[in-house]
Amino acid sequence: MSQNEAFFLDTNILIKWIYREILNENPAVEDFIDSLSKGQCVILHINLREFETIIYDAYNITSHVIYEKILSKQDWDKLGVEDKLRVLEDIRKNFEQIYEQILTKYYNGQILPGGIRQILAKRFFIELEGKLIDSNLEALRNHIALNQRTDDLIDYISGIENTIRKNCTILNNINLLFNDDIIKENQLIYEGISKYIRNLKSKRCNKTPSRNDQIIFVYLFLLLRGRIYDKIVFITDDNDFERMHNTVLNHLKDIINGNANPRGDFKESAIEANDILRKLVIKGINDLITQQKS
Repeated sequence: MSQNEAFFLDTNILIKWIYREILNENPAVEDFIDSLSKGQCVILHINLREFETIIYDAYNITSHVIYEKILSKQDWDKLGVEDKLRVLEDIRKNFEQIYEQILTKYYNGQILPGGIRQILAKRFFIELEGKLIDSNLEALRNHIALNQRTDDLIDYISGIENTIRKNCTILNNINLLFNDDIIKENQLIYEGISKYIRNLKSKRCNKTPSRNDQIIFVYLFLLLRGRIYDKIVFITDDNDFERMHNTVLNHLKDIINGNANPRGDFKESAIEANDILRKLVIKGINDLITQQKS
């Protein structure tokens, strides 16, 4: 492992690490990240924002569940503790169904069904049950609908970020000087990404790389291009990144060989971009864990 080799965590790996226990993930995920030095374990700011957005979504859905099933019931203050417990137990048992109803009613397809958001939303609800039992209707409305909800989120996310920052480097925007060569190389990379997306659409695949995924890919290229790192291992369980990487390399190869650039205008740019992208390795977390053990 070279001194300037870095391991970048995708958003899905952040989730597996931070929420390992509730997701019943392999403990070796945490062990692997702990084995990296803070300088080697890197998270792009864009990935951190994606991670925080998932938390916000989950908590907001929890708030909607509480509003729909508890705050809209004017008799909550008249219920005894046992009756309140029964209401909460009923919500907990049917949480997945209620979650989907909330998505349909309020979010109109903006948030994907199921997944980590649903798991987190249920976790948040269970953690709030004590407050729900002990608080009257007015206090709950103030807490769920007003500033205290925001304060809860800020405190929660701050605690999560502290854990992340203790182990990893958060990489914010880095000023990189652009010149004609870099602009040409970026153009070729975006052409390769577009080619990959067109291939997926021609096969009628529902899932294509998001705008964030495309930005992350280019960001990693620029970090290598600017010699910020000698080698980057991007850890992700999203197969799109590896396939996108391969398609871009093949596109560059076509340009180098003259198949996609008969006049040869961009051959030198393609050679440079190809050499740089060879320093980017896409790996799944389980592959790295197996490799570490061998």
